[in-house]
Amino acid sequence: MFRILLVLVVIAIGYDAVVHQGLYTRNVWTSVVGFTDSAVTGAKQLGQDAREESGTVRQ
Repeated sequence: MFRILLVLVVIAIGYDAVVHQGLYTRNVWTSVVGFTDSAVTGAKQLGQDAREESGTVRQ
């Protein structure tokens, strides 16, 4: 099943690269990177808030 999905993804990315010059692939990649960045920033802020509440803030 994974191989079939992988083949479909490769075909879709190849089609996008040939027909649309990679526009959709770039948009998806930019969205994934933005989501990852916001998740990391949120996790860092959550950790900082937890340390501040417990009084163990490092300088």
